[in-house]
Order: sequence, then C-alpha cells, then structure tokens
Amino acid sequence: MSDEDFDTFLGKALVPPEREPDRRFVAVIQARIALEDQLAAQRRLALSTLAKQGLALLAVAAGLAWLAQAGPVRSFLGNESGLGLLVLLAAFAFLVVLMSPGAAAPSLTRRFGKA
Repeated sequence: MSDEDFDTFLGKALVPPEREPDRRFVAVIQARIALEDQLAAQRRLALSTLAKQGLALLAVAAGLAWLAQAGPVRSFLGNESGLGLLVLLAAFAFLVVLMSPGAAAPSLTRRFGKA
C-alpha cells in the first residue's frame, strides 16, 4: 500500500459520519452566551454603582471633616464629645438608608427584575 492510498484510507476512516446539525445544542450554547453577556453588563453596572457610592461617601466624609475643623463646631463638639459621636452616627445611618438597594431609583429596580 502506497503512502497516498494509506492517507486516503485513513482520511475516509477518520471522517465523522454524516448527520443533521444538533439544533438543541446550538440553542443551549447561544442561550448561555446571551446569559453571560447579561451577567457581564450587570457586573459592570454593579461596579459602577459601587464606585459612585464609594466616591459619594468619601465626599461626604471629607465635607464632615472640613466642617468639623470650623472654630464654633470644634468648640461645640469638644465640649460634648458624646454629642459629636451621636451626630456622626446619625449622619452615617442617614447615608446607609439613602444608599440602600431599597432606595434605588425605580428604573434600576425594573432593570434587574424587582418590584
């Protein structure tokens, strides 16, 4: 048997049998690709929201620190240290309530399928 005959024989032996395309498999793969695209978009949105909220918290903290350096505020908080802590805790609680997921805009809640 020559090399060409062997290559032909081997090529015919290794060719998969003819069959119809597996449409169910293709549909499953396409659905998984679409789902992965949606999840990637939601991850980007979540990271963007997290970055914006972190920046907002940092800006509020910087504003409070700057305000606390004012003479009258410093003397008031210096005399009543418990009151200063209470004011800071109340401001933090307000920010937590303001930035909680339940306080999100209605357009964002509809996008994620809630409410």
